[in-house]
Amino acid sequence: MCFRPAAVELDKKCPQCGAACKAAETVCPECGATLPAGPAMPGAPGAPGAPGAPKAPGAPAAPGAPKAPGK
Repeated sequence: MCFRPAAVELDKKCPQCGAACKAAETVCPECGATLPAGPAMPGAPGAPGAPGAPKAPGAPAAPGAPKAPGK
């Protein structure tokens, strides 16, 4: 099964006037507003982090004083 979207839209939408702008544009050609960086991809998950090695165990504690039997 394929779970990818049917079409990928790389164009940006102007936050001021709603005009469709190309992904490489930084200023809206319609109203001159500054466009957000990168294509708008709502909800796109990031890449997972690399698995890490477990931490080294801590040093053992010093032995305590001997205790009398029964106490």
